[in-house]
Amino acid sequence: MQRRDLIKKLALLPLMGNLGFKETQLPPNLNKAQKNRLIIDTHVETWNFDERFPFKHPENPNLKVSIEAPIENQIKQMADFGLRYGVLINPRYYGWDNSYMANCLKTYPNHFVAHGLLNPEDPKIVENLKYWVKEHGFQGMRFSPIYDPKSTWLNSPEHYPLWKEAEKLGVVFNYYILPHQMPMLEDMAERFPGVKIVVDHAGKPDLKAANCWEEFRKMFALKRFPQVWISNSEPYEMSEIKKYPYKDTLPFYKAIYEEFGPEQLIWGTGYPFPRWELPMDKELEFVDKYCSFYTEHDKDLLMGKNALKIWNFPK
Repeated sequence: MQRRDLIKKLALLPLMGNLGFKETQLPPNLNKAQKNRLIIDTHVETWNFDERFPFKHPENPNLKVSIEAPIENQIKQMADFGLRYGVLINPRYYGWDNSYMANCLKTYPNHFVAHGLLNPEDPKIVENLKYWVKEHGFQGMRFSPIYDPKSTWLNSPEHYPLWKEAEKLGVVFNYYILPHQMPMLEDMAERFPGVKIVVDHAGKPDLKAANCWEEFRKMFALKRFPQVWISNSEPYEMSEIKKYPYKDTLPFYKAIYEEFGPEQLIWGTGYPFPRWELPMDKELEFVDKYCSFYTEHDKDLLMGKNALKIWNFPK
């Protein structure tokens, strides 16, 4: 490289920071097993403040977000920590408009697949599904009945056409769901076995509830469906002690492992830096060091290989 070219590149570094290419504060420090392992982050919620993609949060339209977590940050941490692929998830800030996820997918087609959001009560929901799948290459949709605990749309007859179309398209549905809503998901899994289902964040057990385990175990009825996977993710959200390594969450992850087995588990983080609750080195350490019930083979499945059965990642 000529000296003048080097000077030009150095001059661009501050600008890159303004565009979202932020420096990570953490070294990779990957152990040998991690370096040899296929690692896929199956839950990446990313956003920026680009005026082309305005926020339209369904439950909080006046939401003010203090920091951005742009796709460029995820690209950097994937390189730093040896992640091969990611699954993009609309973070709900954008509401039912999945344009930023579509833009990220178009910009980095060799790194990601994408899930959008659909308004579950929109009469045009089937047409909306086909639009994002056929026009923008989305492979899945996320639904969040957790925000409406009394809702019954999940397994309503009005949603049967949606699930039939999902079977036809080969679409994945992931659910951010409360324990008492699991029987509705079980009903749909039985009716539509061709739809792959991911349950987000270990089924969201409420550790402070008096009947926590009774409610949590409702998810175990889903283990009989081979098209269902549980995302053993976000211990910082589940934990009540809110202190790493979140030891109060380990019995729940272990119970899921014992009930579903390693073939029906996947792993994800949540957000890129600087929004992350748990830095990537700690995310990896949590699985490798503190989830001691996993064997090395289990970790290979959880961290990457199982995801290959769910999504069609770029070759």
